[in-house]
Amino acid sequence: MTTPNHLKLETDTLQSIKDIAKEIDCPVEEVNNIYVSILKNLKSSARIQDYLHVLARKKVRDELRH
Repeated sequence: MTTPNHLKLETDTLQSIKDIAKEIDCPVEEVNNIYVSILKNLKSSARIQDYLHVLARKKVRDELRH
């Protein structure tokens, strides 16, 4: 089943999502949804997209910690 915010993510990105979920003690699905949302927002305004996944991981951690 595909959700509207579903993206095909690379294996390392999926591992990062799982690591954040474990670190923050939050469900993987919730972390994934936040990650996809943040990544979409970053992609929509980024001219250079090389490090968007790094920025997205940081923003997800920041959002879940607050």
